[in-house]
Amino acid sequence: MSTLIELHSFILASLIDFTVPTISSEIDYVVISIQFVVMIIGLAVSAIFSGSEVAFFSLSSRLESLTNAALPHAADSRILTMLDKPRRLLATILIGNTFANIIASVMAAVITGSFVAHFGLSEVVVFTAEVVVLTFMILIISEITPKIIAINDPLTVSRRWSTFIYVLFLMLKPFSKLIADSTIFMEKYLPKPSNKMTTDDIRTMAEVSEQDGSIKEDEREIIENVIEFGNITVREIMTSRVNIIAVSTQDSLSDILGTIQDKALSRMPLYENDLDNILGVIYAKDILPYLNDQREEPSFNWKTISRNALFIPATKKLDDLLRDFQQEKTHIAVVVDEYGGTEGIVTMDDILEELVGDITDESSDDQQLYTQFKNGIYIFDAQIDLDDMEDVVNLELSTENDDFETLGGLIYHLTESLPTVGERVTYKGLECTVHSVQNNRIKKVRVKLTEDQKETSDKKD
Repeated sequence: MSTLIELHSFILASLIDFTVPTISSEIDYVVISIQFVVMIIGLAVSAIFSGSEVAFFSLSSRLESLTNAALPHAADSRILTMLDKPRRLLATILIGNTFANIIASVMAAVITGSFVAHFGLSEVVVFTAEVVVLTFMILIISEITPKIIAINDPLTVSRRWSTFIYVLFLMLKPFSKLIADSTIFMEKYLPKPSNKMTTDDIRTMAEVSEQDGSIKEDEREIIENVIEFGNITVREIMTSRVNIIAVSTQDSLSDILGTIQDKALSRMPLYENDLDNILGVIYAKDILPYLNDQREEPSFNWKTISRNALFIPATKKLDDLLRDFQQEKTHIAVVVDEYGGTEGIVTMDDILEELVGDITDESSDDQQLYTQFKNGIYIFDAQIDLDDMEDVVNLELSTENDDFETLGGLIYHLTESLPTVGERVTYKGLECTVHSVQNNRIKKVRVKLTEDQKETSDKKD
């Protein structure tokens, strides 16, 4: 488009220098009318070429359906023939479009020159106005409008103008083939653009699509979660050792049934003596055949019905873990530390929650991780993930380099000791006070937003 405008400006400048002085001061309105009609025809033909360009090349992804159509249209064969040589087709359209715009520009300049000579107007002012008006007409009439029409219904537009374009496709073959071959030759020496799409590109596309209404907010979040999926380690999503619900080899059948009923778990690790010695995994469905068993409890051996456990390091990435689950046909894994001790467990549900968000079972009770009071005061469960806490207080609390994931881990990191009830620390303007402790483990934390942080949080909202 810029090339056409530059060409138009060059033509006008030439006409100002050479044509205007020779133009008769008398206006022949018949000639002017003919010139005006020719200009309009040029703009109309340019519109045909512009619309056809978009329409034809929009059909590139529908070639198979056109080829195998049960009731093919008479124009479809011409369309397929031309699209089979896309470079020639594009060159043909561009040649015709350029010629049409040149005709329109020349006629506009001649008409303008006639009025300048007749009325004695300022050449610079009149020709400047003509350039502005004609450029506007080319953009609206010959470029934007026909392309919008073509985008909305490319097949109809292609069929309507296929005969006209096909005739030019054959007539201009020597010129269009020369141009097409020239582009192939130049491509060898031009730098090739990278076709790789980065994660940032995908994330930007998702955000734009959400703003346009093409996708919903939760769909955009899933896309972003998928992008980050391969960078997340097992340690970030696992259930820590202190929260593991497991079965001891010494437990009775009634004990295990009670645990299954209370916790609504379908799989539990089986250990002997302590959690560092996990022998396998007990499946709730594997216990069903033994519900009516009359054998005495002491003779019951849980090792006989346990299944092999999958052991993984805490540093394993989630995408690798997902493949392990698929290969081993299991939904649970035991996470071990560098010394071989049990650090936690991770399940398929944990992985899915990283992709689609929290999954709440219909039999489970909602866990309240915080309570909000007035004046910017909260009582948080120490197990709350810092990412989730950020959404509550609307502040950035964690970085990628942090060795902790929860509020409790943050408190341990700051105090570098076992905190006692009432111990207070300050972090990024938040006053964090240990509210309750159980078995050397922080249970609740009182968090107060300072006035500065309250203002920052309110501004972000």
